Amino acid sequence: MPDYTDGWCKMLKRSFPFLILALFLLPLVPLSSAQGGPGVNIDCESNPELNVHPLYNEPVELICTIENTSSADETIEISNEFEGGSSVQIQGASDEYSVAAGETEEFTVTFTGDTKIPSTESFDFEIIATVTQWVFPGELPEMVQSNASVTGKVEIGTYGIVELLISDKSTRTMEPSDEVIINLQFTNRGNDEDRVEVRIKNQAELEALGFSFPMSSFVAEDLAIDATSPVREILLRAPSDVSEKISTNVQFEASSTNDPDAPVSAISIPVSVESSSSSGTLTGLSEDSQDDIILYGAIGGGVILFFILVGIITRSIKKKPSKEGESFEETIDLNEEDEGESLGDDLDDLFDDLDDFDDLSVSEDEFDDLLDDF
Repeated sequence: MPDYTDGWCKMLKRSFPFLILALFLLPLVPLSSAQGGPGVNIDCESNPELNVHPLYNEPVELICTIENTSSADETIEISNEFEGGSSVQIQGASDEYSVAAGETEEFTVTFTGDTKIPSTESFDFEIIATVTQWVFPGELPEMVQSNASVTGKVEIGTYGIVELLISDKSTRTMEPSDEVIINLQFTNRGNDEDRVEVRIKNQAELEALGFSFPMSSFVAEDLAIDATSPVREILLRAPSDVSEKISTNVQFEASSTNDPDAPVSAISIPVSVESSSSSGTLTGLSEDSQDDIILYGAIGGGVILFFILVGIITRSIKKKPSKEGESFEETIDLNEEDEGESLGDDLDDLFDDLDDFDDLSVSEDEFDDLLDDF
């Protein structure tokens, strides 16, 4: 009968190192298989929208949650891929967290951006959660590579800003039934194509006073970013019957259709309408014009009065009563030979002769005749 003892012994000697290795790995293999290995999930809120308004620019936050789906503690590392360039920046998406088995952890990602970024732009991002260590209680950490990720976009919020321009803001002075054209333009200062509208804010008040807008009290234009409209016109017609002077204003307002909450751009134009009764009278004249008319009237009246007085004196000089009731006529001759006498001396002699009259009177008929001469 053959002896197999030596053969078995030799085989055992050769297999002994492999048996030792198998015994060392035996506790780990079943355990890893039973636990399912390391695992992680990541979830974030909906895509963030960034406000880039020049006055109200502010960061936007994104809340994300990581979950340890294994039965061992894990070390989870957060990293990101972002295409914001120099316009938009990301913070909070590069960190490391220790998460117990079956637990979750929240973290906040913050986006900031420049102002006036067009709303048509968006920026893709990816946030990655990677398990770097997998640790059972009482065991040494195991270096593993298991990951999960979430993707999204940073959206740019739309805002509206409009700018109204009326170059001539002077008072429009009108008469009843007059018409004036007010020229205006408007610019889209928002971050998207916008339909800009211009309306008369106090239209009801003006129509109650009798004003009207024969063409339209409303204009609108579709404008690209930073585009300005062509010159538009608003025709204003004054009331036809005005009992007293009207002083009011036309209040223009430009607004954004994209952003109903955006402030309007407003300009007021003063309007003055003279009353119907003041036409052709001093009432419709300025104070300076009235003063001029009064001054010229006073001068003209003084000239007329001067000639009347001269006429009265001349007629009186020609008549001098005598003691017998007879009248005589005395004339004053101005001879060219009296070169030595001045005009002042002649006037003195004239008034000396008047002093010699006992009775110098001018009848009412003579005064009427004198006025008839003029």
